[in-house]
Amino acid sequence: MPHTDVITDISGHFDMADRPIQARAVNRTILVTGTGIDAGRLEALKARGYDVRQPSPVLTEEQLTHELQGVVAYLHGGEERASRAALESAKATLKVVAFLGVGYETFVDVAAADDLKIVVTSTPGAARDSVATFTVGQIINANLRIFQQYGNRYPDWTSAEELPSELSVRNVGIVGMGVIGSRIAEMLRVAFDANVAYYSRTPKRHLERSLDMKFMELPDLAEWSDILVVMVPGNDTTTSMIDDEVLGRARPGTILINTARPSVVDPVALYASMKADRVHLAVFDGFYGKDSEAAVRLLQDFGSRMFVTGHVASHTRQAMDRMLDQAVMSIENLLGGNADPYAVGAADRIPEP
Repeated sequence: MPHTDVITDISGHFDMADRPIQARAVNRTILVTGTGIDAGRLEALKARGYDVRQPSPVLTEEQLTHELQGVVAYLHGGEERASRAALESAKATLKVVAFLGVGYETFVDVAAADDLKIVVTSTPGAARDSVATFTVGQIINANLRIFQQYGNRYPDWTSAEELPSELSVRNVGIVGMGVIGSRIAEMLRVAFDANVAYYSRTPKRHLERSLDMKFMELPDLAEWSDILVVMVPGNDTTTSMIDDEVLGRARPGTILINTARPSVVDPVALYASMKADRVHLAVFDGFYGKDSEAAVRLLQDFGSRMFVTGHVASHTRQAMDRMLDQAVMSIENLLGGNADPYAVGAADRIPEP
C-alpha cells in the first residue's frame, strides 16, 4: 500500500551533527481513485503544489481508510464506498470529496460528510451524451434482438425467429427527464421517430412541445410502453421506485432498460414480472449486490433474458475527460476558499482553512 507523502517546510540548514530537523507538515496530498484517469489532466493540481496519489484501482473499506490518512482532497472515480467510518478516519485533514459522475449517493455517505464538514461535489452533465448514447444503443440491441445473432451462426443462417419491429412503431417510456433522460428522448424522437412518453416528478412542458411527447403517471407509463427506460438518480426517494405497482401494469413482452442505479428497480417485483413474462428482457448497467437473494435468483432463472454491463455507460474518453476537468476545478475552487457550483449536500459551505 503506498505511503502518505507530505510536503514539509524545513527551518534552518541541514547538519548531521545537529539535533533532528524540525519540520511542519502541510497537508497537500490529493487521493485519486478509479480507472481510465488521464494523469495529464491532474497536472493543474500538481502545478499548485499538491501531491497527487493514485493507489490500486480496487479498494476495500480498510484500504480506503488507510489511503485517506493525511489527505486534503479525495477525487472519487472508483467503485469503493466512502463510508462514514472511512470519512471519520480522515476528518482531521479531509476537506473535499469530488465524485466523478452524478450517482454519488451510492458511493459517498453525504450525510456523514456534512456532519464532518467535508464538502462533496459531483459532475452533472459531463457524461450526458455518453450515457444517453449507451442507453439508446442498449435499446436498439434489445429491440432488434441483435444479441441473438452473435456466436456461431455462419454459415447456418436462419430466418425462423419472429421479426422484430422498428423503433418508429414502438412506444418508449422514459422514467426521469433530467439532462440525460431528455437527451435520450431527443435521440429517439429525432433519429428514430419513436413514440415517446415520460414520467418525471416535475413535468417538462417545454420538452413536450419541442419533442412532441406526453407526460404520463408512472403506472400508466408502464402499461403504455413497449420499452421502459429508467433514468433517475439513485437515492432514498427512488429506491424501489419501479415496484409491483408499476411492473404489474407492464404489458406482456416489455423490454426494461435500467441505466440508472439497480436499486431503483425492486428485484422481487422484477422477478415476478419476468416470471409472468410481463418483462421479457431486462437490461442493466450495474447490478444488485451479491447479498441480494432476489438478484441471484434473477440471474439463475432468467439469465438468457438478462443483460448486465459493469456500470460503464459513462466510460468514454471524452466523458471521463470532462468529468475529470470538472472535478479538478471543484477541488481548486474549494481548497482555494471559494464556493463551488457543483457542491451537493450542504452545498453552500466552504471548507474551513
